[in-house]
Amino acid sequence: MNDRSPRWMALVVVSGLAAAALAGCGGGDPPDGVDGDLAGGWAGFTEPVPFRPEAPACHLDGFAPAAPLAGYQPVGCDESHLVETVHVGSFEDEAAELDAPPAPDSSEQRTAYRECEKQVEEYLGADFRQGRLWLGVATPSEPGWQGGARWFRCDLMEVESVYGDPVARESSLSGTLADDSPLRLGCYTVAVEDGQVEKMSPVACDETHEAEYVGAWRAEDGDYPDPADEDSEALVYEGCRQRVADYASVPNDGDLVYRTGTIADWMSRPDWEAGDRAFRCYLWLPDRELTGSLREAGTEALPVQTE
Repeated sequence: MNDRSPRWMALVVVSGLAAAALAGCGGGDPPDGVDGDLAGGWAGFTEPVPFRPEAPACHLDGFAPAAPLAGYQPVGCDESHLVETVHVGSFEDEAAELDAPPAPDSSEQRTAYRECEKQVEEYLGADFRQGRLWLGVATPSEPGWQGGARWFRCDLMEVESVYGDPVARESSLSGTLADDSPLRLGCYTVAVEDGQVEKMSPVACDETHEAEYVGAWRAEDGDYPDPADEDSEALVYEGCRQRVADYASVPNDGDLVYRTGTIADWMSRPDWEAGDRAFRCYLWLPDRELTGSLREAGTEALPVQTE
């Protein structure tokens, strides 16, 4: 009997409360101190607010295109981390009416990428492509979107080399490219195999090198410029030669190809589809050993070589 007694007592108490409540509805006066208005003193329920990440903020894990609330565990940027959220924007208008988060290759995602580029440039002090950095746009998870989340995150990562593996940091990227920085692209030695650039290794520009970063050339929207396609390759190299000419202060004419070679870094197809439209460009002198920068060096430093 003892193991059943507490359950029986609970039923008695509940029944008593129910009886008291029913008695209160019978039309008689309420007891002293009770006004009879059961909900009059309750505050109204507030409208639920969807989760929205913070910026700036750093994250231990690497980049993921979908960022669920369950995995949101920001750390201090002075702690080891792989990703730094620079800005949090909002999908608006027609983009906000979608039934699911925008796909990585959608026009809505590309619009978000362009906003991220501008915010990141202001945060860093220069276009992120001037450094060993990679930009990605993260969106809410499917459940988060269904719950009303309409944000996107602008996430930066330091990488070992252009389009290389991520590097763990213990400091913020804020202002990193405003001045000289180890992250900035500069001069390189170039390893060639079977006529193709196999590897570019960064060195100080006062050390022997063959190549130098000159800036990024932005392509127009359209299909991915496949490097295996001759027309696409020609278009990108034409754009990069203009960057070489501007950087070295030489004419962009028929003689430019006899002054210097050009290297173009291709982004991946997914990066292109996500919104990246700018190719990193380098001047390249495979038959010379340079020991200084060619910025604004002019035609004397880059003479026409016909042999």
